[in-house]
Amino acid sequence: MKKITEMNPTEFRELLHTLVNEELFKSRERLAALLAKNSPQEALEAEFFHFHGDTEDLGFWFEAYEEDPLNGLDDPYTPLAKKLKRQREYILANRKTTLEQRIFRRMGIYLDSDPMPSKKIVELPPAEFRELLRLIVTQDIFVSRERLAALLEQDASTAQLDAAFRALFVGYELLELALEDYHYDPDEGLEMRSEFAEELDRRVADYEAGTAKLIPMEKVFKKLGIDRSPNWTP
Repeated sequence: MKKITEMNPTEFRELLHTLVNEELFKSRERLAALLAKNSPQEALEAEFFHFHGDTEDLGFWFEAYEEDPLNGLDDPYTPLAKKLKRQREYILANRKTTLEQRIFRRMGIYLDSDPMPSKKIVELPPAEFRELLRLIVTQDIFVSRERLAALLEQDASTAQLDAAFRALFVGYELLELALEDYHYDPDEGLEMRSEFAEELDRRVADYEAGTAKLIPMEKVFKKLGIDRSPNWTP
């Protein structure tokens, strides 16, 4: 697919319509409503399962936006631009992971070079879990989404939409940063079917015996028609 920076105004607007309607924003509303009603832990955990997956899905749209998101702003001295500059400086000063590490994390993989998260979400005490949820549902990305959706409704100029998109991008980075020190495996604690476990054990045994080989990730991507080169764009 075409890079964001290569899109014409019509294509760019179509992308923005897609982004503001991503499932993450619906999940956030449900999660915020559950928190407001002081819902049981089980309900919060069930919705966070969707929220986490939707966060990763949105990340795939952003990960190939290779330029500095503030580079090329029409007016870098507007209040919004100054705010984004402060936020980017905070992100870059506190982020522990590289782009490559974050891409693999979205696939459920930690590279050897990746600093492992220090906390497991499933092991958080209930009060700390709720505190984390309150933090993430009040992130700037959700305010930026509302602003961008309103501009699309108003048929705003490309320059206005461009600035609002950059705010959404930086907001996503802040959300990602807020979750960076937390490990979450949505399959953790789920019971594995016996037939799958037996097949997995068999395949591991075959590999260890040298009668089976692992398929390189690059070949899997190629077979699926996915370009995961350094310049890959969703």
